[in-house]
Amino acid sequence: MILGQAELHNVHELLDDPGGQGSICCRVPNDLRVTLNESAKNNALQATGCEIRFNLEGSRAVITLQSPEGPTLAEVYQGDFFSALHIVDATPTRIVVERPESEPDMRKVTPSNARFDTGLTRVVLPWRPAVRLISIEGETSLPGPEQSPDTRYLAYGSSITHGSTAVRPTGTYPARTAELLGTDLFNLGFGGGAHMEAGMADYIAGREDWHVATLEMGINVVQSFEVDEFHRRVEYFVTTIADAHPDDWIFCIDIFPCRYDFTGVEKCETFRSIVAERVRQLDRPKLVHVPGDAMLRSINGLTVDLVHPAPGGFEEMARNLSDIISTHRK
Repeated sequence: MILGQAELHNVHELLDDPGGQGSICCRVPNDLRVTLNESAKNNALQATGCEIRFNLEGSRAVITLQSPEGPTLAEVYQGDFFSALHIVDATPTRIVVERPESEPDMRKVTPSNARFDTGLTRVVLPWRPAVRLISIEGETSLPGPEQSPDTRYLAYGSSITHGSTAVRPTGTYPARTAELLGTDLFNLGFGGGAHMEAGMADYIAGREDWHVATLEMGINVVQSFEVDEFHRRVEYFVTTIADAHPDDWIFCIDIFPCRYDFTGVEKCETFRSIVAERVRQLDRPKLVHVPGDAMLRSINGLTVDLVHPAPGGFEEMARNLSDIISTHRK
């Protein structure tokens, strides 16, 4: 969406903060958000994958953010070049962006296949908690279409897709996958909330702004859904999105290795087979099943909860997934 002379990437709309301080980024239409399960309803307001993008026309711009729920991290990039890391906390935090003195040299060394134009400022918002956007000040201009990648990647899934345990906003596996593929990213991960509702399927299917999608399914409902319910939801979710996007690549990811595999939860393997079978039955040339253990191959890539990946695990997942996607898209 557009706010003044800045683009809010991966933000569908801004909601007023109930406390009266700034606006909250909502990653899906609010009319859809309020119909989702409680986890997705809450976590759709966390800005994972969201960025404030603009071209700096004056001497500097100031972005003011607030994190009432505790300190978190935002990153700043000039195109693909890292610029700064900022702690955002309960006190309104001013992120000052100035034109780098090295910009002429940065432009000289920027490769022709760079993802982003070096003149584009990108303020990458925290993956959690929900931050408040207080203001964007300074003389800026909107990004041009040529300043961002032509190919856009949409990632749907659980807290693992959302970014749980990532140290920095760009350290999630979807963010790193997008970087490795040279694509832009729409992150629709919802911690605890990947329940594959029909409304979410219809929303993703109706979007025309993505070219590659990954659908991570199973981990959030392995203990709460019976097999028949999971089968019904996967069938509608995958079929609806695949039918609407026959020319786009869709990668269906089943459950990553996790503690349920070590504690005798037999539904894990059943759920994995349901995802694989749905892809097999549809038999579409651009619909691909990705086993979770094809992405996360090392158990020590997990954190101590044996569910969420550690930073190294996220990197392993991104590199394996980007290889899988690149191989199929050749």
